[in-house]
Amino acid sequence: METHRLKIKSEYFSSVINKTKTAEIRYNDRNYQIGDILILNEIDEHGELTGNSCQVVVTHILDDSEYFKMGYVMLSFHMCK
Repeated sequence: METHRLKIKSEYFSSVINKTKTAEIRYNDRNYQIGDILILNEIDEHGELTGNSCQVVVTHILDDSEYFKMGYVMLSFHMCK
């Protein structure tokens, strides 16, 4: 299990916080695994960190070239307690 620090735009961050967004499509340059922790750091419209963050745990990884460009995966997750 690894911990990954990622940036996420404010509009998506708020949806993660209110639990309506439970997946993220990312380039798999970090060899994501089920059980990994993602620390999602909110960024504003200028790409600057806001200081807000949350932690989620990866529960499923969809890696299918029929649906995604080569190298991209969909990471399903839920909020850490």
